[in-house]
Amino acid sequence: MAKKNKGWEYINFALSFGLTLAITTYFLYWGGTWLDRWLGTEPLFMLLGILLAVSTVFRQMIREIGNIEKDKQVDQDQEKEQEKEQEKDLIRESDGKEAKDKEE
Repeated sequence: MAKKNKGWEYINFALSFGLTLAITTYFLYWGGTWLDRWLGTEPLFMLLGILLAVSTVFRQMIREIGNIEKDKQVDQDQEKEQEKEQEKDLIRESDGKEAKDKEE
């Protein structure tokens, strides 16, 4: 199994978070501003749009961090299993060599 490059994973996460926050905030800000002008309720919907955007993006960020941590734990568990298998193989090899030595 090829190792993942964690540096790129975190850079990807940061860029994704930043762009998502900027784009979502922009659209909900302008949508709220449009509603405020139409209904005459300035700045109610603009502020609600910004709050909705920020809270939604941060909620998604927390989920993504959880997924990254889960993946990290799975990778660690797989590495431990591989080490155990290697140790077992070494023990089997050494037992096989000892058995051959005794036969001779």
